Amino acid sequence: MKAIIHIGLPKVGSSSILEFLKINQQALLAQSIRYAPLDPQFGSQFELAATGRLEAGKLIPAPIILSVLNLKTPDEQRAYVQRFLDFLDAGLRDWSEATYVASSEHIQAWFHTRAQVAALDAFLRERFEDVRYVLYLKPQQNIVLSRYSERIRRGETLSLKTHMQGPMTEQDYDAIVTRWENAVGADALDVRLLTPDTLVNGDLIDDFCTVLGVQRSSMATPRRMNTSLSAENIELRRRVNRWLRVRKPDGRQNPWYYRVLNTLSRVWPDRATRLALTDAQRHEIEDRFADSNEALRQRRFPDRETLF
Repeated sequence: MKAIIHIGLPKVGSSSILEFLKINQQALLAQSIRYAPLDPQFGSQFELAATGRLEAGKLIPAPIILSVLNLKTPDEQRAYVQRFLDFLDAGLRDWSEATYVASSEHIQAWFHTRAQVAALDAFLRERFEDVRYVLYLKPQQNIVLSRYSERIRRGETLSLKTHMQGPMTEQDYDAIVTRWENAVGADALDVRLLTPDTLVNGDLIDDFCTVLGVQRSSMATPRRMNTSLSAENIELRRRVNRWLRVRKPDGRQNPWYYRVLNTLSRVWPDRATRLALTDAQRHEIEDRFADSNEALRQRRFPDRETLF
């Protein structure tokens, strides 16, 4: 059995891919593709990211995720990974499909070193005859706004200007691709651009079906996932976020937050204005990643005039 692992990035169509796999689990089985998350109630498959971290001697770096998974101690984290190992090994004894597919936007988000990537790869190669990783990239100017919107949705209060002043290491695509190439080999990493001119039929799901080698015609189409907030809604949430937490200390959603937000939304003007960068901000981002994007273009996409 071979494995295809979608490794993110966050805010680059990952939620749509996860939803596609979830709603088409049975249809995929009919085409010899096994999608089998450890905990189906979650979107991203935390078990894969956690396995790579712990196999490399590191713990899960996200307190909120630990609360959601109810993992209070390092021993409980190790038990969680062991549960995945047992689940996967039991499945591999019974599954007859040609391909195992998984998706976790937390893999790339939690993996900061070659050793962590290599640890997950070694774990998977012990169990699969071939392992292929799929990484989608989209223009940094677009992802800056998506990630800013997500930070506000999660309870932060910073301005777009402050967000743009951060390190943005997760958008240095050449560094990310190089890390994975060095750990798993260039041939095992399928780097794809999330742009209309490069996607199969200009569509992410059509493109991912091509990666899997399945026919799209028999598949359900996922609903649109995690759309960005409007400029007006961002400003409202920034104000509410100063006074209320989006989540409780145990990681569950805070119902009072959403009651207040919904009440204020009835009187807060929302013209659904799309958040946009100024020309100066766009040029700033282009300049920031120009060298990285050009290095990646030369190595991976030499037939393109520019990466994006």
